[in-house]
Amino acid sequence: MRRPVRDMSLRSLVLLLYLLIPCSAQAHDPAPAEHPSWLRLLHYDSTLLGSWQSSVHAPDFFLTPHGRHDPQAEWNAWMQTRSPDQQRDLACRFPARVLISQRLTGQIWPVPPCVEYGDWKKRLDFHSLSLVYSTAYAGNPASVLGHNILKLNREDPSTPAYVESGLPLLDYGIGFLARSDPQDGPVFYVLNGLLGGYPGFFVLQPYYELVNTYAYAENRDLWELEIKLDADERELFLAHIWELIHYASAPYHFTHVNCSTMLLEILEAVRPHWNLRQRISGLVLPHAVMQTVAEQQGASNESFWPSQRRIFHEHWRQLNGAQQEKFLDWRDGSDAVAVADEPLVLDAIMDQLNMQKSRLDITEQSRLRVQEDQILLARSRLPASTLQPPDRSRATNNPLWAHGLHKFSLLAGLEREGTLLSLRLRWGLHDLLDEPQGFDPYYHINFFDLRLRQTTRTRALDYTLDVVDLMSLHPFERVEPSGSWAISAGLHDTEDGARPHVRGSYGVAWEMRADRSLIYALPTTKLTITSFEVGFRLGWYHAWTARWRQLLEILPRQSLSRKDRVHWDWSWEQRWSLNRSWQVEWRLAREDRWQSLVGIGQFF
Repeated sequence: MRRPVRDMSLRSLVLLLYLLIPCSAQAHDPAPAEHPSWLRLLHYDSTLLGSWQSSVHAPDFFLTPHGRHDPQAEWNAWMQTRSPDQQRDLACRFPARVLISQRLTGQIWPVPPCVEYGDWKKRLDFHSLSLVYSTAYAGNPASVLGHNILKLNREDPSTPAYVESGLPLLDYGIGFLARSDPQDGPVFYVLNGLLGGYPGFFVLQPYYELVNTYAYAENRDLWELEIKLDADERELFLAHIWELIHYASAPYHFTHVNCSTMLLEILEAVRPHWNLRQRISGLVLPHAVMQTVAEQQGASNESFWPSQRRIFHEHWRQLNGAQQEKFLDWRDGSDAVAVADEPLVLDAIMDQLNMQKSRLDITEQSRLRVQEDQILLARSRLPASTLQPPDRSRATNNPLWAHGLHKFSLLAGLEREGTLLSLRLRWGLHDLLDEPQGFDPYYHINFFDLRLRQTTRTRALDYTLDVVDLMSLHPFERVEPSGSWAISAGLHDTEDGARPHVRGSYGVAWEMRADRSLIYALPTTKLTITSFEVGFRLGWYHAWTARWRQLLEILPRQSLSRKDRVHWDWSWEQRWSLNRSWQVEWRLAREDRWQSLVGIGQFF
C-alpha cells in the first residue's frame, strides 16, 4: 500500500515542477510595462505603499491622464496608437520611447524617424559623457552642498591636445535647475526650495556658459568623471534628452528632486541595471552621486577645471613681495603704466579682471573692458608668461575622496562628578575636524546633528539637536578682503524642557599656513525663547599632519536679558583619521562644567 503513495508523491512533484517552471521563466521576463527599461525611461519609482510614481509631473510627458502613476496605462496607450499622423507625432515627441518599444517588442515603428529630431541629434553627436561635480557655493542655499551636471564630450576628454585647445568649452552640458523668483528673500527661497515651490526644468546649454557661471562668476572648481557609452546607449541618451528638455518638468526640492536625483534618473534610463537610486540611502547629494557612478563605471578618466579664484590665487602666490605690492598699487589706482614692464603682474591683473567681469552683466563691463584693453596692450609688448597653471594636486576637493554622508560617534569619559557617555548621530555632512579629503579647506556644514549625553551624577539623558550648522571661514587677505560667518539653529534640552535656539556670527579669519592653519574671531549673538546672548567665538584650527587635526575654541558669552555675568566656555578637540571611514576623537571642554571624552567615530 505504500508504493502507490510514493508514485503519487513522485507524480505530484513532477506536476508541481511543470507548473513552476513557466512561472519562473515569466518572473525573469517581465511584461513590457514592468520592464526596467520602460520604468526608468518614464522616471517611475515605487512608493512606500508599493504603487508607481514618476518624478516628472508635466502632463505633456504622458499619454494618459493617470500616466504619472500607471506605467501599464502608458504602455497600452503607446501600443494602441494606430493613426499614421499620431505615430509621426509620437516619433517626434518621444524618440526614446520609439527605441525602447522596438527593443521590447521586436517590432519596427511604422513611420520614419522625425526629421526635426534627426537634425538636432546630428548637431549633438558626442564621444562620451562626463558627470560633473561643481564644488559648494556659499552664496546660494541650494548650492552649499555642490551641484551636478552632465557634459557631452565631442571628443576624447583624455586627449591632451583636445584639452589644451580649449575645445571642451564648445561641448554641451545638461542640468536640472529651479526657476526661482529673484524677488524672494532668503527665508522664502529656502522654504520654497524645501517644499517644492519652484518649478524645476531640464536645460541644455553650451558648456562655456556653465563654466562662466560656476567656475568664474561663482568661483567653484569643476571635477569631471568620464562615462563611456556604446553607440546604442548614446542614441538612447540623446533621444531621452530631447524628451526631457521639451516635455518634462517637476517641482524642485532641495532634498529629493534636485540636480543630482534627476541626472541619476537620466543615467538609469540609459543603463537600468546600474540601479543608482537604490545604492544611495537617504538624501542624494552631489558628491555621493559622483562616488556611486564611479563605483559602477570602474576605472575612468577624471578632469579638473579650476575656478577663476583658484587660478588667481595660484598666480598670486608666484609673485614676489615687490610684485604683489605693484599689483595692489594697480588695484587701488588702476594705473596700468606702473606695472607695464612686469609680465607676471599683468597676468595676475588679467585674472582679477576676469573675476570681476564674470560677476557683471555684459552691459556693466565697459569700465573693466577699457582696463582690460590697456593691460593686454602692455602685455603684448613683453615675453611669454612664466606663470605656472594651477596644480591639481593642491586641490583637495575631489568628491571621489570624500568620506560618507552620515556619521556615528561614541565617546566616554569623565566630568567633575562622575563618568559621562556621549552619543552623536549626524545625518550630514562635514565639520572642520572631519577627514578633509574631498572637501574645500575649512568647509563646515552639518544638518540634523543629534548629541545625546548621560552622566552617572544625574542619570538623566540630555540632548542637543542642530537642525543646521553652517560656517564659512574665508581667510582675510589684502588682495581679496573677505569676512567669515557662521549660523546655526536647533533645539537644546533644559530643566524646563526643549528650547529652540538660533545663533549667528560674523567676523574675520586669518590663515597662518595655507590650507593647514587658521585662526578666527567671530562676534556672536544667540537667541532663545527666554534669553538673548552676545559673545565671541575665538578659534584656532590646525592640521598637524594629513591625518591629525585639532580645534581650540574659546567662547565668552553674556546674557543681556538676564544681565548675568560673563561665562567663559571653551573646548579643545583633536581627531586622528584611521582611514576614510574611521577616526579617533578626543575632547576636553568646559561648558557649565568641565568634561573629558575619548572615543571613535564612523562615517557611513
